[in-house]
Formats: sequence, structure tokens, C-alpha cells
Amino acid sequence: MVQKVVLRNEVVKVKGRVKVITVKKEDFDKILKLTKLRVLDKEYEALMPPLDGLQKNTIDVNGLATLMQQYMTYLYLSTNQTSNPTHPMSPAQINLITQSGNILLSYSSSISLNSQGVTVYMQVLEENNGWTFQYYYVGFDTTNSSYTTSELELYVSAYVYSSIGNYYTNTVRIAYTNASFTKASDSYLFIVWLIEFQNIPSYLVFFTPILQNNVGIIPNMLQLGTSDSVYFDNGSCNFSCGGNCPSTSLGGFITYVQNNSVVLEFPLTAPLGAGVSNVQVLLCTTVGFQELPTISGSTSATLTPPVSGATFYVVIATITVTYQGS
Repeated sequence: MVQKVVLRNEVVKVKGRVKVITVKKEDFDKILKLTKLRVLDKEYEALMPPLDGLQKNTIDVNGLATLMQQYMTYLYLSTNQTSNPTHPMSPAQINLITQSGNILLSYSSSISLNSQGVTVYMQVLEENNGWTFQYYYVGFDTTNSSYTTSELELYVSAYVYSSIGNYYTNTVRIAYTNASFTKASDSYLFIVWLIEFQNIPSYLVFFTPILQNNVGIIPNMLQLGTSDSVYFDNGSCNFSCGGNCPSTSLGGFITYVQNNSVVLEFPLTAPLGAGVSNVQVLLCTTVGFQELPTISGSTSATLTPPVSGATFYVVIATITVTYQGS
């Protein structure tokens, strides 16, 4: 007898907001302020324009799907390989589409005069029994150039940190917006672009992409001594995290785009033996941090087989995570 159960379908919201500021050169020092950001209980300061007045943009779900596919591939490689792969870092970029061509602002560790670039700051918040990852992309053009734009595009990359080296995804477009403005030769341009991953349950933190950021907070804290196990109750075992029930680990995964969302699925199969009339499934994930508290979580689902008298059971479970763009 084969039964299938959807262990859980979590919805992680992916949101983006953006604003554009042009200022006279003499007002440079008035726009940039030190802003306090948090990574849980740790606080740091970032130099950026005011964060009020951000406007909604469009999330590119096809780009998000590509990012998720590569991130999950590297995530599993990092836990199963013993050598450092060759995959150089792909920098964050903001593409300005103008009447005379494109202007590309590429990753920079800081804002400076007579230059173009993008700095990236991260914030991690814990609220309502869930997690929010925020990324502030601050694009700047402090040169004497002048142009008129019609659209902006945000390109990002993610990375997996491990003891054997870093895995970087390709740079993909994750958001875009219509933006009609003119930068004059006597003015400076600043773009603030916020990307958020909201409503992340604790046990899915490990599967949420860590985007490139110029303070490198998460990579310096994260250790991949991460474990995940899915336990299946056969009616005669200790049904708990670390118990002796039949178990398997998360391995293969599937990603695809559906409507305005990216769906990530983990299919699992396990034999349970004979005489089982009720099946329970438990997901246990632990992520170890050097400086952050350990994150662990579990969820369960119950199914009752539609027929009785079976002599052997195989359960097929699916863990589904939906990244909903908005």
C-alpha cells in the first residue's frame, strides 16, 4: 500500500520596494545618514539615504526561480563535497535603462564621490514566530554624467558558505520597475531598493537564499553543521527528533514557476513495515550558528489510510515551500 501526504505547504512572501533620489552636489552630505540595522540582537550602522517613501516594484519570479534552483543545488553540494568548487562571485547590479542605452551600477563596498556602484546591507528580524530577511541595495552615481531613464532592473546573486569554500550563484534579475527621471551633470543619483523574504518558519531558514551583502554578516556566522531529518511513525518507535523511527534526509528537490510564485518541493519516500493504521510525519531541522542562537523547528501531518488489512506500507511525503512574489 502506498500513501502520499503533503507534510506542509509554507508560503514565504518575497516583496520589493524602491525609490529614486536626485540631489544637487552641494547636498551630498545632507542625504546620506548612518542608519541602524539589526541582525537579531546585534546592531550595526550603514550609510544610506532615508528609507521612507519606498514604492512597490515587480518581482521577477522567473529570475527568482533560477536563483532558488542554483542556491539549492549549491547548498546540497556544500554538504556532500569535500573540495572547493570554482564559481567566482557574481556582483549585485542595478541596470538603468535610458534613451541612449543601458547604464550598469555594479557592486561596491562603499559609496564614494565621482563613482558608480551598489552597496548591499542585510537585516535579519525575528517576529511572530517567524523570520524576515531584508536586503537594502543602495545604488549611486556621483559622477558628472547626465541621462534620462525609463526603467530600473535589480540583479542579485546568492551564496552558500561552508568550510570548504563559497558557492556563488549567477547574477539574475529579481525585480524591476518603471522609473522615469533625469539625472543632470550637476546632481547625484541614489537608488534605494529593498528586497524582503517574509514569514520564514524557523525550520526553513536553511533553505532561504542568502544574498550577497557587503558586510558579510551571515557567512561569517553560519556554520554548515546543519542537519535535517524526516521521521515516519510506524506505530512502534520513539516518534521524536533524534528518535528511532524510520527516517530519511532531505535530498532531491524540484523548482517550478506557478502563477506569480516559485514552488520548491522536496519529495520523500520511506518504508514503514506492516500493520500501520495511522501515519505521522515529523520534519526536524537544526541550523548551527557561531554567534546567532541555534534555530530548530518541526512540523507534522497525519493521514489515515483509506483501506485496512494492508501488510506493508510505503509513505510518500512532500514538503512544499511557495515563494510568493508581490
